[in-house]
Amino acid sequence: MTPELDSQFQHEPQAEPTVRLTDALAPGNPVFQAVFDVLRQRIRRGEWLPGERLPSISQLSKTMEVSTGSVREALRSLQSIGLVKIEHGRGVFVTGWRPTTDLTSYFQNVNTGLIVALAETRRILEPELAALAAERGTIAELRQIETLAQEMERDAREGLDFVAPDVQFHRQIAQAARNPIMFRMMESINDLFLESRQLTSLEPGMTARAVRYHLLIAEALRDRNAPQARLLMLAHMNDTLSSLMAVEARIAGDGQLAPPEQ
Repeated sequence: MTPELDSQFQHEPQAEPTVRLTDALAPGNPVFQAVFDVLRQRIRRGEWLPGERLPSISQLSKTMEVSTGSVREALRSLQSIGLVKIEHGRGVFVTGWRPTTDLTSYFQNVNTGLIVALAETRRILEPELAALAAERGTIAELRQIETLAQEMERDAREGLDFVAPDVQFHRQIAQAARNPIMFRMMESINDLFLESRQLTSLEPGMTARAVRYHLLIAEALRDRNAPQARLLMLAHMNDTLSSLMAVEARIAGDGQLAPPEQ
């Protein structure tokens, strides 16, 4: 039992209708991944707003007809990509990423040196993770990675924010690589990853390029082409680093930022 998740609620919200996971379950895919996908979509649709508390684990387990363990793991994954926050003794609350209204102020308050260091670290780590995922990932995992890339493309086309599937795309690749040390390294930098995504969205054309890279990487993974997956991920990481440095130079030059591209 996890104390912060199991002894968290003093009052149960009203019962919700049962949500079955038939559509989200892929052969060989873990149940928690399907729970994660459903909860993420519900949060992104605005069913639960930032600051709102989610139903308890037992209630989600009952309405979704899955084990409490699967719900716990899904909630941990949602926290790792910044969509929810688990508060000890209180519950699980939606955080949700929202574009800041004062972008210049936001940028000046961010430790950009740390975020550039993050991009440099990812440039070393993620190409090898992609190559390993191409060799070691299950069919279900690689299919899920491709689905996330397609979801990002759809969201970008519709002008929606796709931070959650973006972070989950890279997390899923790290998981499929089957290297627990490298996976834990990726998990430890997720908070900075979220901040770097806000900054790279300020660079014109970055969204379209990121979507294209993700689709190509997913294709290389599906084809089990480890060298191509490594090469594409390296190009993606180089582009990310260049975008961060361009945004940093722009704000240093005139103190102004254009709004995030849609």
